[in-house]
Amino acid sequence: MQTHAIQPQALLRSVLLARPGQRLVVLGVSAAAAGVAVLVPYSQKRFVDEILAGLLATPWVWAAFGLTLVAQGLSQLSLWLAVKESLVTQKALADAAYARLLEGPGGLIGRRPAGEAVSLFAVDVPGAAAMFDQVLVMAGSMLFPLLVAPLALALLGIPLWSSLLVLAVLCLIHGFLARRQSAFFIRFKNLAAERTGRVAEWVQNMRTLRILGWMRYAEARILDVRTRETRNRKGMVTNGQVMNSISMASTYLLNIGAVAFLLRSRGPEGAPTAGELLSLLWIIGVYLQRPLRQFPWVLVIGMDSLTSLRRLREAFAVPVVQPLVNAPGAGPRVDPAAGGRAPVLEVRALRLESDGQVLLKDIDLSLRVGELVAVVGEVGSGKSLLLQSLLGATGAEFARYALDGEPTAGPVDPAVRSRFAYVPQEGFTMSATLRENVRLEYLDLGDPLPGDGSEELRSLKLAQFDPSEERIPSGLEAEIGERGVNLSGGQKQRISMARADFAGRSLLLLDDCLSAVDVDTEKRLVDELVCGEWAGSARLLVTHRMSILPRCDRVIFMEDGAVAMQGRFEQLLERSEKFRDFVRREAVKPYV
Repeated sequence: MQTHAIQPQALLRSVLLARPGQRLVVLGVSAAAAGVAVLVPYSQKRFVDEILAGLLATPWVWAAFGLTLVAQGLSQLSLWLAVKESLVTQKALADAAYARLLEGPGGLIGRRPAGEAVSLFAVDVPGAAAMFDQVLVMAGSMLFPLLVAPLALALLGIPLWSSLLVLAVLCLIHGFLARRQSAFFIRFKNLAAERTGRVAEWVQNMRTLRILGWMRYAEARILDVRTRETRNRKGMVTNGQVMNSISMASTYLLNIGAVAFLLRSRGPEGAPTAGELLSLLWIIGVYLQRPLRQFPWVLVIGMDSLTSLRRLREAFAVPVVQPLVNAPGAGPRVDPAAGGRAPVLEVRALRLESDGQVLLKDIDLSLRVGELVAVVGEVGSGKSLLLQSLLGATGAEFARYALDGEPTAGPVDPAVRSRFAYVPQEGFTMSATLRENVRLEYLDLGDPLPGDGSEELRSLKLAQFDPSEERIPSGLEAEIGERGVNLSGGQKQRISMARADFAGRSLLLLDDCLSAVDVDTEKRLVDELVCGEWAGSARLLVTHRMSILPRCDRVIFMEDGAVAMQGRFEQLLERSEKFRDFVRREAVKPYV
């Protein structure tokens, strides 16, 4: 089952019919197991009747034993095949959900809370796959005995209509309870997703909540959803126990009723033989016991699985902007200022729409080797969105996206992304050592990181993060807490800049990476890193710090998702009153 086989509008059909041959084999093996198992009571009847008739050496005991082994073997085989189908389905759904989460703001991750994204993997993917490892195999082992047992009982003298009537009543009772249980399960999933989101929000903002004195409010919100979860769980457990009690008691009551019916209907002269009684008790007490216990839970799991599929379908159906890259007629642009060489990055007619709103429109951009270009503008003008679009995180369209004058498949191509280093405004750290955070590599457990750490330390020092001066007692081996809770915002930004330096990429996208550092640190970062070590790379810097603008080769001023003007800082100041007002509002003097 391939990921591309997942179709949002026909998710159930895609899942059920993706491997029809394998699914039919599971049902066929389950039917064979039920068919063989129903022959066991007949063999037992013949064995008991022959023993009572004085035939001590009877082959029917071996027949009953052998048929039981075959039935159990087929049952286990059907279970193994069903689990295999479940794993195949779960992988396909997980791959599709993962790909969906990676799409930009026009897709799932920008429209749904983090708790729901986690719930897709933790709850809905396994829940949908339960259609096979539980529902499929249980339905096979349950459905066929329920169909065959009334026929077997009819051969012993139990009217077919009475067996069907009793089973129909039991199915109606179980169906009602199963529907209630499914409603409890649906609420359980929704509450779990809500709780996960609230806990994640609480953990991520714990420091701010504590400073503002809002911890009690945040914890009360978590307690509220936990209270509703507990209430729902109590109802779910109670309803489930009622289902189990009815399932377990029904076989005993049916046994008593069937034996009483035979004794009454045949009278003293036609009393059932010991073999017939044994067969009757085996069919009801053994053959039907498992199906009757499974029936309500098959309904519950089936409805629960359908709910998970519906939630996945809704997630997959969230619209995504499909990027258009290198439209016909968008030829290369030679840069005369670069000695006739094409820019290292050239983007033309960049456009981004979401929900009918134009967020970025008709942006042309080029970067030369060694050029430092600043992007400035009011909050919400589209600066960060521009950088994210260049990295393929938004689904933006491009009439042309070229590197070194050669058209590419755009930022969706891993080879294109590998040319970039990106420093986000919110410094990113993971729960690992300082050195691992700079390298950002995952190695096999137990494998040491290559080298002695000197290169990582060099990058850290260029980013003005010297572990010996930052009160990091263990140096490069210091454990950085999850999301960098034991670091300041400026420290996290500088680690991100060290990571970009260590990567050694030719294109650097810097999203307001100086916003959390003080003025002195900013000057050293600009002198030693941005305009020092990185002087040979093409750099695109989003910033609100006006002090660096005189050192930039160009300044791009954005308004409402478009480039309003660009040029040297001095040129923009000279010719634009709007730009001068913007610089004055920022209230930061440039370097001299």
